[in-house]
Amino acid sequence: MSNQVKVGTIATVKVGRNEVTVEIIAVTEHGWMVKSQSSGKEFEAKKLERIVSEPVEPMPEPVASKGKPEKNLSLLNAAARILETESPLNVKELVAKAAELGLWIPTAAKTPEQSLYSAIFREIGGKETPRFRKSESRKGCFELVK
Repeated sequence: MSNQVKVGTIATVKVGRNEVTVEIIAVTEHGWMVKSQSSGKEFEAKKLERIVSEPVEPMPEPVASKGKPEKNLSLLNAAARILETESPLNVKELVAKAAELGLWIPTAAKTPEQSLYSAIFREIGGKETPRFRKSESRKGCFELVK
């Protein structure tokens, strides 16, 4: 078994009554130098219980794409971007428009409208210069502060 085991192999060894998962870091005269995966301690092992996995060949580096990938917007930021062009809108219209334009990807949340409504009111009440305000022309709607 000693001539078959290579550096980088994951195996288990007995330490007292316990089995410890280790990575083989060197082959010695009497066994192997190993590093515990749980504690990071290095020690010499004379016997391996079993091999868990063979060393993995490193994956080739991915080809770098040009620029950073676009990060999905939060629903609150998507609403702000929508209100830059259309105003005033209620939260139901904002959620529908954000999903339609692809600014926000719908999640498994059951009540995104209520979450957006709450987030807008937290921003109005908590920030010194909020982005949103209640619409004076249309009840239940919001618009951007100009």
